[in-house]
Amino acid sequence: MPHGSAISNSQASFSATPAIESVINDEATVEVDSSNGETASSSSALSEPEDGSKIGFNFFVMNWHQILMRTGWIFKTESLVMPAVLDSLGGSAWLRGLLPMLNRLGQSVPPLMAANTIRRSPFKKWRLVSTSVTMGVVFCSLAMLWSFKESFSTTAIIAAILVLYAIFFSCLGVNQLILSALIGKLIPVVQRGRLMQFSSVLGSVIAIGCAWVLLKRWLISENPHFSWIFMFAGVLFIAAGALAVLFREPRDVAPSSDGSLRGQLRESLVLLRTDRNLGLMLLSATMFGMMMTLFPHYQALARTRLELGFDSLVPWIIAQNLGVALFSLPAGWMADRRGNRVVLLVLMGGLAIVPLLSLALASSTAYGPTWFIVVFGMLGLTPVTIRTFNNYTLELTGREMHPRYLSLLSLFMAGPAVLGSLAIGAMIDKFGFELAFWLVSGMQFVGFGTCFLLAEPRKSQKLVDAAPTDCG
Repeated sequence: MPHGSAISNSQASFSATPAIESVINDEATVEVDSSNGETASSSSALSEPEDGSKIGFNFFVMNWHQILMRTGWIFKTESLVMPAVLDSLGGSAWLRGLLPMLNRLGQSVPPLMAANTIRRSPFKKWRLVSTSVTMGVVFCSLAMLWSFKESFSTTAIIAAILVLYAIFFSCLGVNQLILSALIGKLIPVVQRGRLMQFSSVLGSVIAIGCAWVLLKRWLISENPHFSWIFMFAGVLFIAAGALAVLFREPRDVAPSSDGSLRGQLRESLVLLRTDRNLGLMLLSATMFGMMMTLFPHYQALARTRLELGFDSLVPWIIAQNLGVALFSLPAGWMADRRGNRVVLLVLMGGLAIVPLLSLALASSTAYGPTWFIVVFGMLGLTPVTIRTFNNYTLELTGREMHPRYLSLLSLFMAGPAVLGSLAIGAMIDKFGFELAFWLVSGMQFVGFGTCFLLAEPRKSQKLVDAAPTDCG
């Protein structure tokens, strides 16, 4: 397909009603979009395996890949474990602020640069394998570094941790872009909410079990065993990468487009100018991204105001993952039946009150030590919201343009954390927690209000699917 045609089919606003992928009764079909009189070609439409057994097998593999990743993730949680690592080395709030900045920087710029390469890859699973394994190797390296930390200065250890952390999230950003593109390629629209349910619930149950058995031994107040925590996470990431080899993936035909960085940026700017609904969704995602700037500071708020030790992290970690499981159940069910827009409304509304709730509980020595766990339970809304933003984005365009749309989502979601994390940390150091937490809560309410302006793709679009069968 010519470059201009690819853009015209995928970047139009909802008033032009572009072809949007969907599946009725879990079957792949091809229809003509009567609103613009064009028939979507297989190169721009969603490729679904015709054989239901392939869909079922890929659904199974996708579930277990994400379960392994989620279980590894609980041992490196950026809202709990990694800030505690820096705190144990004497880190301040501005230093903790580097964590969300590196996190979101890695999940924004590398995916944008890699989007065209991923888009042109005939089989994307091999890139998922390589990035997952690399993430595991990084955490195994962190484990070795921590084991020999007495041989180096504290400054050198902190610098090495931050460098490895940045490498990890650069790999993660590309990894998540590939994963979302594979979901758009292999999982029918009406099964994506179910996928979120299964992987989140089962993954959280397994992760909570591992945390209860292992983290209780490794996260002790006097001398936390971070090397064991890092090694366990690294092994699980490597295992998740090995599992991704099993995907039965249809071959993609590389689109004809300008692969230069300038061409990619030009294409992205055209999308932003012409797709109003994309712009509104990105505004909401930007406000949501501000939530990331507070992640390292919740545990610090509770531990300093309520005088709690590192052993408090274990129930908080469990609560956060339990929250992911509990919120995923209704969110996935509602997304498959009513669409992702209404789910975004509910999730963004819930997140807006989390900073205010944390301040209230941290100010109460009577109720705070017991009930602050609710804050981390509600932070379980965050990964569910990210998944819902991704799934909503997948419905805005044909599969050929998924990497471009998803990379834009990652960029705008990451922007506030990249630009504002150090400022939020410095603000906390100078003025305390209240001003920063109120500011972020206000931005969450702006993002919540923007969700009311979003369109629901499934009510606006025709069904467009194709089914290449050359699987590798």
